[in-house]
Amino acid sequence: MTTATAPEQAAATDLDVPLLEVRQMVKDFPGTRALDHVDLTVRAGEIHALLGENGAGKSTIIKCICGAQSTTAGAVLIDGKPVSINSPQEAQAAGIAVVHQHGNLIASLSVAENLCLGEPLPRVGGVLVNWRALHRRARETLAAVDLKLDPGRLCGELRPDEQAMVTIARAVARKARLIILDEPTAALLPREVETLFAQMRLLAARGVAFLYVSHRLTEVFEIADRVTVLRDGRNAGSFDRATMDRRTVVSAIVGAETALRERHVAPVSEGPALLSVTDLRAPRVEGVSFDLRPGEVLGVAGLPGSGAEEVMNLLFGRSRAKAGKITLDGKPLRLRNPADAIRAGIALVPQDRLAEAVLHGYSVRENITLPSLSRFLRDPLMRFVHGGRERQAARDVVARMKVRTPGTETPIDALSGGNQQKAVLGRWLTTGARVFLLNSPTAAVDVGAKAEIYELIAELAASGAAVLFTSTEVEEFPVICGRVLVFAQGRIAGTLTGEQVTEANIMTIAAGESLEQD
Repeated sequence: MTTATAPEQAAATDLDVPLLEVRQMVKDFPGTRALDHVDLTVRAGEIHALLGENGAGKSTIIKCICGAQSTTAGAVLIDGKPVSINSPQEAQAAGIAVVHQHGNLIASLSVAENLCLGEPLPRVGGVLVNWRALHRRARETLAAVDLKLDPGRLCGELRPDEQAMVTIARAVARKARLIILDEPTAALLPREVETLFAQMRLLAARGVAFLYVSHRLTEVFEIADRVTVLRDGRNAGSFDRATMDRRTVVSAIVGAETALRERHVAPVSEGPALLSVTDLRAPRVEGVSFDLRPGEVLGVAGLPGSGAEEVMNLLFGRSRAKAGKITLDGKPLRLRNPADAIRAGIALVPQDRLAEAVLHGYSVRENITLPSLSRFLRDPLMRFVHGGRERQAARDVVARMKVRTPGTETPIDALSGGNQQKAVLGRWLTTGARVFLLNSPTAAVDVGAKAEIYELIAELAASGAAVLFTSTEVEEFPVICGRVLVFAQGRIAGTLTGEQVTEANIMTIAAGESLEQD
């Protein structure tokens, strides 16, 4: 394993002694060893990425570090001294804070109130809340991380990156020296990621350490000083800036360099269009026209607010067009709501799987057959479902989509993120959908699952389906799309095909610039 040099920082900590050291950590569950003698070190002022597939042990080691779970064996050291952390409160006292993917904030409370959660509020006469003092304290906390926000704003009104920074500001105010970020960019737009990373670098320069969990390797290579990879509960590699390259890190994550193929692009079809859009107009969409052919994976790319994502919503009936024409097989479509789209054979995989797609608390079977229950009715009047047919349909989807699950009656929440996403994608196979609208279908899944989803999309196209694809990760378009429409200011600003589909070309057009002509 390689050792990284800590970045320049203002902290007075002895750089030879790690801020956090995990030695030979073991965590056993009944019948399973989740952590098998894992080592990890994080130094003051370091942004340290923790990588691995779902099930590799990342969540378990975080829970053990912050006291949410006990360890079976091993030791945790802070500043070189062994510590016993048996609860999140003890972790906080030790200077460790965790910022979870879906936030630690209460949306209905203000920024100031969220910053003071769990602490005594300033009061007047020991009874009434001293709001002026509370807001003053909040402004001081926000200023410590160079965050300019109105303390009175509700947290539910903030952008995702602002919510993440409020959580980080609260951790810094409570003297956190190590902040663990669990998938902090999963719901962020590119410009919001840049804002978050700038704040992380600022705090790292002051000596705050970050343990950063992410599946987005491009972002990891941008922000991380050092990387530790777990695989099957064991250390699979540690890399510093000089030794972390994509091929090596991916090989450590999945155990094989072939896990991510360079291209999954279906040939661009020249046949008649399956779906046609003509002069489509709506808020943030101005005169958009294009054809989508069977067997094609067509990308719609652009900066936030460009209109690319809004086209997806219009085609699924989530929003209404002001003007324009949509046809399927040459026949006009009127999409007043998602039910109209589903009846027409259009499917949507939304960006936020957990909030918009997964039916929590229900089984894999129920999640898969949800949009097609009418196909399994034994008695249309009494609405009795033919259970045998429904179960077989769910098993067929699990097999075709390669969903790793003990069975179709397993709760969907017990599956990894990648397998949940494959079930969400596969549910539309039971509806007979021919047009698939995929919005960031690999968001917050591990590298191995991402490669599998790419292959499944290519298989869908090969079966004759038409796929419209968008993503917040620009590097995905060259991997999966044979043609990309680049949006800017509500219009299609450029079309890229074949070898023209590159990250650089997409970003150039999206920024309103023209490509250089050879």
